[in-house]
Amino acid sequence: MPGLIFEGRTYACEAIVFDKDGTLFDFLELWGGWADELLRRIEAELSNIGASWTPGVELALGVKLGVDGSIVDYDRAGPLALATVEEMTGALAWQLYAARLPWHESVDAVRRSARAAEERLNGGRRIRPLPGLARLLEEARGAGVKLAVATSDSTASAEKHLRSAGLDGLFAAVCGRDLVREGKPAPDLALEACRRLGVLPARTIVIGDGGADLEMARRAGAALAIGIAAGGGPRGHLESADFVIGGYEELQVGAGS
Repeated sequence: MPGLIFEGRTYACEAIVFDKDGTLFDFLELWGGWADELLRRIEAELSNIGASWTPGVELALGVKLGVDGSIVDYDRAGPLALATVEEMTGALAWQLYAARLPWHESVDAVRRSARAAEERLNGGRRIRPLPGLARLLEEARGAGVKLAVATSDSTASAEKHLRSAGLDGLFAAVCGRDLVREGKPAPDLALEACRRLGVLPARTIVIGDGGADLEMARRAGAALAIGIAAGGGPRGHLESADFVIGGYEELQVGAGS
């Protein structure tokens, strides 16, 4: 059986399931501009009704702002990093509802702002694989290891990002939140990816940048849960990983014997 090699040790596997944001791509490069635009629009909505963020924009979304008000970092265990589209909509709609805007109007305002932010950035995003990822994926395919994506994003959005990055032909399955009953940290996404690949979870390795990815892997019965803290990012939220890597140059795939 082929395997994933880390620090001289080979971990046998038939498949590798990757999270997307922060795992395949740099999170802020992919979502930072969109989140900046979304926050500006929600702040304008709040201002229009004489309100402000509760308890503050950084805590509301789990971000750190620079001196110019743009996002420079984010909480790896926070809503921007981990929330589904529905959860993010609810979190931001609550801000408007707390300012006395009716709930249905709050939800509409958030959805309208999110669409506008996406349209403004359409075609302007730089979507590049993390260093060493393309090489690792090619090694895996050459060794007969099946590949999948399991993401809290929608399937359609994930497929679009993979196409933009030139990675769409490398994954046999792409599973978004819309395909399963429960999102991360429930096991559903990992189990659905394994089902589509035709492999057992016990012969599958999961790689992700968040605690929800690791918990998903554990609940699904995956063989291994690897955390990635790309670019020297924080690792405290990845303490439940079997091991943590700082980049894909630390991993190789072997064909086995």
